[in-house]
Amino acid sequence: MLAQAPNPAVAAAQAAAEAERQAGGRTAGTKFRALVRYANSLSMETLTLRPIHPQQVVIRNQAAQTCYTTTAALNTANAAMNAQIAGHGGVGVVLEVGSQVKRVQVGDQVIMAITPNCGACANCLNGRGDICAMFGRPVIATATMADGAPVFTSPPAGPSGLSEILVAWEEFVVPVFTKVPPAELSLLSCVSATGLGLAMCRFPVEAGSDVAVFGLGPVGMSAVQGARIQGAKNIVGIDPIKYRRDLALKLGATAVIDPNVDKGNDLIAKAQAMMADVVPPGRFFVGQRRNDGGGFGGGRGAMYVLEAVGGTRFPLPAGVEAPLDMTGAEALQQAYTLTRGGGYLRTSGVGQPMGTTVTFPAGGWSNSSKTHVPGNYAGVQALRDLPRFVRLIEKGLFDAKSMIGQTFPGDRMREALQIAADRSQITSVALFDA
Repeated sequence: MLAQAPNPAVAAAQAAAEAERQAGGRTAGTKFRALVRYANSLSMETLTLRPIHPQQVVIRNQAAQTCYTTTAALNTANAAMNAQIAGHGGVGVVLEVGSQVKRVQVGDQVIMAITPNCGACANCLNGRGDICAMFGRPVIATATMADGAPVFTSPPAGPSGLSEILVAWEEFVVPVFTKVPPAELSLLSCVSATGLGLAMCRFPVEAGSDVAVFGLGPVGMSAVQGARIQGAKNIVGIDPIKYRRDLALKLGATAVIDPNVDKGNDLIAKAQAMMADVVPPGRFFVGQRRNDGGGFGGGRGAMYVLEAVGGTRFPLPAGVEAPLDMTGAEALQQAYTLTRGGGYLRTSGVGQPMGTTVTFPAGGWSNSSKTHVPGNYAGVQALRDLPRFVRLIEKGLFDAKSMIGQTFPGDRMREALQIAADRSQITSVALFDA
């Protein structure tokens, strides 16, 4: 739900952006279909495209993945103040570019990332394109409904995805030159890029390390693959849903754990046993860590713990194992405990622990030497990383095809979103014109 302008400065920026729209344009007035959240409804609507800003790009959508974050649109109990296209991210072909756009040309295939990467702001220049300052762009309507109501297609988390046509600011689009099918490329707009980022960006997994992945949805499954690509020794996947554990073993996990069976400290002990160094008693100087919990940076566990759990917003259908930990807070606590001294805890999914509190102990040698690395988009810098992730698919190193559980035609976008909410498939993709 988009809020009204919170202060005069924001209102002034929006007014200025509105005044800068290009007159006419090749796509202004185009009719298209989209899944729109408005008032207390979520429905397919026919929209009319408005003239674009000089720094915007119009894209004909090819494929859009569904992300668990975007399933919030299914909750229509609270009225949405403004009409907004559901979903975020995708892959498509450029139909029109604003007069000031330099990054892409008409006809280019682009991935629409959920995070901008302008390459010129202070954050981008300091290697933190994942927190690009262009997140602060004014929010302006890009289409209208049949009754003239304005429709927004650029929410804070990137350009909306569940639409035949999308409008995005230039810094959200990354051109790619590949023959990889659009359905597979669409995963890189959000879920798979985030998962690969957990294992490969900012604090990348070192070859030969032990890794634990909490949550084996599309983000966690991509993290499993990223850890495998990086050369991890042991990769332990943790998830209550059986089909996800089975797929994780196919895609690179060396072992899996069901947190509904192995609970609390039992889960920690089992995971530690799966990644213990084998060193004879008293042999502390042979280049391997102690597993008795002693010493600075000592203790058992994973050098890298990658969290991709989130919470469970909706009741799960029959046949899909619901977690005992519905908020994800307990999993986050376990993830911290399983991180060994000197190790790294990377978090991305637990954004809504729903009133619960998670405490990361600060005392003791082992706790004080752990590094917690949160971060938007898992540290992915879209311009740098999305093209190299495409190369991983081309080389057969990243298996995107196995992660597409089900595809839907563009007129069944809501069903695709429901699949993500139900967690009945690893992910779903809406196809518009492959």
